[in-house]
Amino acid sequence: MPFPPSSTPRETNGNGNGHGPLRPEFVPVMAPPSLVEKGDDIDLNRLVGVLKRRAGVFLGVAALSFGGLTLWHLSRPPAYSGSVNLLVEPVTNAPPVGLEEVVGAQGSRGASRLDYDSQIRVLRGPAVIEPILTDIQRRYPNITYNALLSRLSIIQEGDSKVLRVSYNAADPEVVSFVLTQVIEGFVDYSVQDRQGDLRRGLTFLDEQLQEKWREVEAIESDLSEFQKRYDIVNVNATSESVTQRLNQMLADQEQLRVELTAMEPLYDNLRDQVGFDPDTAIRVANLNESPTYQALLGDLREIEQTIAAESARFQTDTPMIEALADQRQQLLPLLEAEAQRLVGEAVEADTLGYKGSVSQGLMQQLVDTANQRQVLQTQDQAIGQTVQQLQAEIQRLADLSRSFQQIDRELTVAESSLNQLLASRQELRLQMARQASPWEIISPLNESGITKTTNLPRKLLLSTVVGLMMGGVAALLRDRIDQAFHSVDELVKATQLPNLATVPNAPALQKQPLLMAPDLAATMADVLSQSQSPDKLYTSFSFAEAFYSLEANLRMLSSDVPVQVVALTSSVPGEGKSTICAHLAIAAANMGRRVLLIDGDLRKPSQHLLFGQPNRQGLSDLITQAIEDPNDLVLTLPGNPNLHLLTAGARPPAPGRLLSSRKMQQITEQYRRHYDLIIFDTPPLAGMIDAKLTAAHADGLLLVVRLHRSERSEIQRVLADLGNTAQAPLLGLVVNGVPQSRQSGYDYYYGYYGRPQMAAGLEKNV
Repeated sequence: MPFPPSSTPRETNGNGNGHGPLRPEFVPVMAPPSLVEKGDDIDLNRLVGVLKRRAGVFLGVAALSFGGLTLWHLSRPPAYSGSVNLLVEPVTNAPPVGLEEVVGAQGSRGASRLDYDSQIRVLRGPAVIEPILTDIQRRYPNITYNALLSRLSIIQEGDSKVLRVSYNAADPEVVSFVLTQVIEGFVDYSVQDRQGDLRRGLTFLDEQLQEKWREVEAIESDLSEFQKRYDIVNVNATSESVTQRLNQMLADQEQLRVELTAMEPLYDNLRDQVGFDPDTAIRVANLNESPTYQALLGDLREIEQTIAAESARFQTDTPMIEALADQRQQLLPLLEAEAQRLVGEAVEADTLGYKGSVSQGLMQQLVDTANQRQVLQTQDQAIGQTVQQLQAEIQRLADLSRSFQQIDRELTVAESSLNQLLASRQELRLQMARQASPWEIISPLNESGITKTTNLPRKLLLSTVVGLMMGGVAALLRDRIDQAFHSVDELVKATQLPNLATVPNAPALQKQPLLMAPDLAATMADVLSQSQSPDKLYTSFSFAEAFYSLEANLRMLSSDVPVQVVALTSSVPGEGKSTICAHLAIAAANMGRRVLLIDGDLRKPSQHLLFGQPNRQGLSDLITQAIEDPNDLVLTLPGNPNLHLLTAGARPPAPGRLLSSRKMQQITEQYRRHYDLIIFDTPPLAGMIDAKLTAAHADGLLLVVRLHRSERSEIQRVLADLGNTAQAPLLGLVVNGVPQSRQSGYDYYYGYYGRPQMAAGLEKNV
């Protein structure tokens, strides 16, 4: 038969060789690596579901537990109980100041300084009970230590300072006698205990005081050694004094530098006016006071005056002028030698001469200014050295201050603790002088206070609660042993995969292979009329609606490019995978889509049996043989031109090799061009790789899971395997075998389509 025409031709993938399916552009839901575990969190809905599933176990264990406990309570002899209230702390006396901190007693409630939980443990201890038990056994030798404690109750009355002591037994006389002995023993214990507490507290304080005294003396010795080593009485006072000196020195240095800065311009001006530095000026002054120099200078001036006078009368080359010039030249070496001797080589002799009083005054002022400037510079250097020494001293004192403060702080803490211990010891001595009173009985025991404690309703209620708890535990244990999934919500929550369809349980499938006839159904009334039994209209409707919903969900997975090739598989055999493939193909064909159902289970094919078609040649023959026209092996089912079937064909020796072949890829690509939906029926995943090989040619994979059959461990293994090895995305779940409930939304549609007259009217409208 030829391929049906296609209005939308398919394209090959973009790898250039025409092989491999064209994947739809949608975001699939990938298989999680493992089931999602919630740990031990309690889910109320799951708990209710477990109790419903295990109602027999729950009710049976609950009934047995209730009956056994009720019989046990009814067989017990009657019991009598009595109680006495003891005031164990003074109501008005305030606790001694500081005693709780010293002795270590912690008030358990409010302002109370008594630890009631510990006190009750002490009262039930052998040190208190054994003397009391000795007096009791003189009259009732059968009462043992454990028996007495099992019937004796000691509790605190709310937040009060009252202890309630109760005792129960089968004989009221025993209750009265034992309770009297116990109360007397507790009162005697209170007297001894209070005196003993005070003595132990005083001993403890004396020990603490001795240790604290030694600690204070040791710290004081360390402080004295510190002061002697560094010659410091008080580091803080010394540091403050040094800081004040440093500040004063810095102020003096600043003032000195101001004066020195102001003297610099005067010194420069004097040096410019005199023309010498201070040392040269001193030598020049000495030169002016030298008799030899002045005499030579006077002779030189006379000769120069004579030369000036004679030059007016004679020419410069006259013998007289030349003689005077020779005399002048003879005096100059002498004058220069004397000047160099007194002044030095830095000054030329001809520049020196007679200095007047003004010049001498300027030179004297220059020398004084230079001396004063030198004094200021020397003082500045001395102050700078002192500042450095003071800064080093401050740094040293800062280092010493940390050690000093630590020692001083330890001494302060030790002295404070010592004073507190002394005050506590004084208060404890006053407390001992008051002679604390014993515990007081505020509700004495009498015959009317002993009551019969049957309380049968309470015991029955307790038996009921325990029975329900035992039944619930048994139901949970039984359900935990069962590893199968029992609800759709539980399955979806565990796998974190979308549920694309919920197929109801259809027992009629055990008698007939298909609930939906392959014939094309034009209306919903036709779908219902295809059912062979009128009593199964509701089952047929809900069953068919599940596959129409699955077909719609597959379309809506991607709005741009729909899922064209889908493979269905399951974790283990027997989950209804092949039946779901067949019904999905029928539903899609009824919706007007061109559908090709390919039986990819080459090991155990079943689609030809479901549709009653021969399996002469099929997929395996198409792969292994050179068949030019693949459409010759496609069967068109009678009554539905949109539904086509490609059977599995002959069973090959190596199915996996055929499914992973290049020929299989080419066949899938050829069928993609002519069909809107191609459905692969693949073998289960348990122990076989056929489904994963087939899924490599599909756009996605659907996992069929049957409630009450699929186990958690198997689903977990399958999901982990698919997540690691499958080349096609896992689109979601198809949950099979869901129990039907008439209290669902299908009731309305069932009532609507189930009436013959309405169905007939519907056909007319269509």
